[in-house]
Amino acid sequence: RATKPIPQAGIPFLAHELDTMMRSVQRILAIFESFTTDRTSLTLQEISDRIDLPKSTAFRIVHSLEKAGYLIRLEDQQYCLSLRFLRLAGLVKSTLGIREISRPIMARIAEEVSETVSIHTIIGKNRVCVDAVSAASSLRSVIQPGEQVPLVAGSATKVLLAYMPKKDLTPLLSALARARKLTQAEVVRELEEVRQAGFSVSHGERLLGVTAISAPIFDVNDEVKYCMSIGGPTVRMQSNEKRFTKELLEGTAEISRHFGGSVGATL
Repeated sequence: RATKPIPQAGIPFLAHELDTMMRSVQRILAIFESFTTDRTSLTLQEISDRIDLPKSTAFRIVHSLEKAGYLIRLEDQQYCLSLRFLRLAGLVKSTLGIREISRPIMARIAEEVSETVSIHTIIGKNRVCVDAVSAASSLRSVIQPGEQVPLVAGSATKVLLAYMPKKDLTPLLSALARARKLTQAEVVRELEEVRQAGFSVSHGERLLGVTAISAPIFDVNDEVKYCMSIGGPTVRMQSNEKRFTKELLEGTAEISRHFGGSVGATL
């Protein structure tokens, strides 16, 4: 019996075939992500509405996912994710951390913007640099992994504090207000503005002549324990601020997705 020849490796798909494949993948992922902690089960119509697809198209995909064991149809005709996801989650490398996830993205951004890109977190009352990728330029912001600075000024500090749980932030407000020569209410208002914007920009707050842009990285619990920054001489950063901010927000969104978190702000 004649069989259909198998395409040889290395022969590229036609453009429309690749587009069709990518569209199918995106639709499947959109269905998975339409479930939330608030809505762990959804009707077919709700799934269709959430991913903005005709009900007939949504049904075909949902039916295929049900047959494959990724969705379960309940007695009330709603659908929910199956326990198969728990098995897949168990395969995630337990040691996969922020440096492994973020390093390729940091390197790409550093090359694109020709400035220093770094990851920060809070340990005690200090902001600590977790990792950094330096730009090729001779005039650059130099920061080393492990470097610690007080939680007083700078865009990274503001971002980390802005997303800090209130119970952890409150004990720090008095010292922050004194150091910044502001009232506690003014500090809280400033941090709220950072949360609303989804990023922070500082010009010479910590080091004269240095500008930094920072944005949060969300984890699987939608908490912010890390942020990413682009830093460099103010003379270069200011003229490219909008473009650099866009690059940063795209980078932190990508890292957040790999971390299982939500996507941050957009520009």
